[in-house]
Amino acid sequence: MGTYTIRLTAPAHEMAREEILKQAAFISKEITELHFSEDGSEIVFSAPAARGPDLIASVQTLASRTQRALRSLERKVVFRSSDMNVPHFSDDVDFSDVHFLGTGQVAMEGVPLALFRYFDRAFEGFGSPWQAKPLMTPTLIPTRVLARCDYFRSFPQYVTFATHLKEDVAVIDGFRGRHQTADDLDSAALADMDRPEACLSPAVCYHVYHLYEGKTIAPLGAIHGICGKCFRFESTNISDLRRLWDFTMREVVFMGAREEVLRARERSIEMMADFLRTHQLAGEIRTASDPFFISPEATSKTYFQLSSDSKFEVSLLLPHGERLAVGSHNYHSDFFGRIFNVNVEGGGPMHSVCVAFGLERWVHAFLQQHGDKPASWPDPIRNATEFAGFAKNHSASAL
Repeated sequence: MGTYTIRLTAPAHEMAREEILKQAAFISKEITELHFSEDGSEIVFSAPAARGPDLIASVQTLASRTQRALRSLERKVVFRSSDMNVPHFSDDVDFSDVHFLGTGQVAMEGVPLALFRYFDRAFEGFGSPWQAKPLMTPTLIPTRVLARCDYFRSFPQYVTFATHLKEDVAVIDGFRGRHQTADDLDSAALADMDRPEACLSPAVCYHVYHLYEGKTIAPLGAIHGICGKCFRFESTNISDLRRLWDFTMREVVFMGAREEVLRARERSIEMMADFLRTHQLAGEIRTASDPFFISPEATSKTYFQLSSDSKFEVSLLLPHGERLAVGSHNYHSDFFGRIFNVNVEGGGPMHSVCVAFGLERWVHAFLQQHGDKPASWPDPIRNATEFAGFAKNHSASAL
């Protein structure tokens, strides 16, 4: 392995650094430990010596394209909590109740699980002012639906395909025979699989738009609260609870006329600002972009999202100056209305807003800021029913 340093022609500002780090993992999985120098003037990474020169060129191309596209942009911050001024972090967080069972696959118990349940209940309440209708959605999503959502073109790197053995007795018997004593799939297994007709869903809101295909709704005629499993393969970016392959999203989806859904988004942002205050969390609500696939057109999509205020993320502070996006307030314009032929009464295609929360990420960020002892947490969460037993046990053990 070698360590390589790229000196940029100009220091990368914070937004450019974020975009470069998002996409660099998909240049090659051989790139590891990629980071910026403190002033953003250098990119440093490790890679096999034989691949170093080629990977340097690829990273340079990505950095130049991203910096050029975003050079005139400034991030808009619509809320910054007072705890950002003097952030506090726990020195020693116990993550022993978080169990990793596979790549980006986690099981939780104890305090982390109770936190997960608390955040799920709290964020379900974000739909209460509109009496959001609960909806259960499947884990699988048809490939034809993801294709219509432009996912295969915008985010192909994330897709997890669901398939099965070909419905052919010879294929099935051959597969069974080869795996009589095998500890894992053999190298020929993929050839036995049928063409995927479904994927593991990367976002639960897509099911809602598909559900309303061909319908006509009132100006704010469809509001749903949903919680479901999502799957996005993030290559070498996968790490602890911050970035999982298999994770959980709680969402509130608003569908209707442009003015109505944007008004709902504004109120949901105000609710999130109050949530950060009452839970004493160091964080911001700020403009952001989705991690589009590494390509020349990705930079134009990124620029559009950042410049049009179509995406606001909830960014919480982690130790050592790191940040973690734990939620988002996304405005999709009339994209899904046009794609799925959903119209508003007396108007054109419906507009949509999706307010989404990554529950495992909230658990991680909260524990980093407040530690794992419920008795010392802010009142709204310390007094929640999910932690009554934990707080009592902690107080007793301290005697």
